[in-house]
Amino acid sequence: MPEIFDFTTFPTLTSERLVLRAPEPDDAADLFVWRSDPVVQRYNSEPMREVAEAAALIAELRREYADRRAIHWLVTLRDDDRPVGLFGYVGWAPGHHRADVGYDLRRDHWGRGIATEALDLLLRFGFDRMDLNRVEAQTIADNHESVRLLERLGFRRDGLRRSYSLEEDGTYHDGAIYGLLRHEYR
Repeated sequence: MPEIFDFTTFPTLTSERLVLRAPEPDDAADLFVWRSDPVVQRYNSEPMREVAEAAALIAELRREYADRRAIHWLVTLRDDDRPVGLFGYVGWAPGHHRADVGYDLRRDHWGRGIATEALDLLLRFGFDRMDLNRVEAQTIADNHESVRLLERLGFRRDGLRRSYSLEEDGTYHDGAIYGLLRHEYR
């Protein structure tokens, strides 16, 4: 039986290249870099317009953690503490041993394996310390980079929500639901 995570101390996750740590109020300007980028946010939320929005998001993420509803990590490189991504668990249902994972990464760090490495750290933490049996991810079906990331880590497509989200140009995109079970995780 795993030692279950109890929210008393924020867990820092590390790999050879990355450190995933708690979001701090001083991180707002760095978070704003990718949360204001329309390319990064194309399949996510509307791009932020002011650093104050990033500060408010960090405050909300910290409240969710304090309320034991979610956990979000800022992704940093081992040799630089400035965040380049935000990865986390939301929709945690401890009684059902499942949670949803979400992520975004600064565009100048795409294609370097950082998202794969960070998501792998989250999955290991989720299965080992949160006692998850299932991790879900929801993405726009046309977001090929996100789909490849999920499939690379063993997620399987469970379903499709037709015409799920509206693009700025007036077209609708299908939403894909992916799942990974504990026994499927490498």
